[in-house]
Amino acid sequence: MSPRLAFLTLGAALAMAASVPALAINDAAADARDAVRLEAARANAGEPVKTVRFLRPVDSYEVVGDSSILVWETNFKAWLVEVRPNESCQARHLDSDASIGLEASYDTLNTSNGYFVGRDGLRCRIIEIREVDVPAMRAAERGTKATTEG
Repeated sequence: MSPRLAFLTLGAALAMAASVPALAINDAAADARDAVRLEAARANAGEPVKTVRFLRPVDSYEVVGDSSILVWETNFKAWLVEVRPNESCQARHLDSDASIGLEASYDTLNTSNGYFVGRDGLRCRIIEIREVDVPAMRAAERGTKATTEG
């Protein structure tokens, strides 16, 4: 191996090694952010409901815990959805996969026969739906962030 090639290979290896801790730090920061968001959502969620009828398509969703998903109807209206906790329906199987979608007939989400559909058709049974007071949740998140930074 030529010295120049060895240097480039060593440089690439060092760059990759340096990025591994950065990825771990990013994952830890994302997990901490999700934990704060989940705590704020749970603290500001209303009573459980059996059915939610959406008047427009769901805006987005985010997995915020092993079995907790925030479903955003709009930027200002969210629902905390809990799926049955089990090994196959954890965040690592649901998070940020393009094939995830809500299975809902007639634009409804319900606890009697509703599922969150994940990677490879994985079906996670919905066990609870609660509307979140979004302004209060965001205020709680800001308060937690200020407390941890201060």
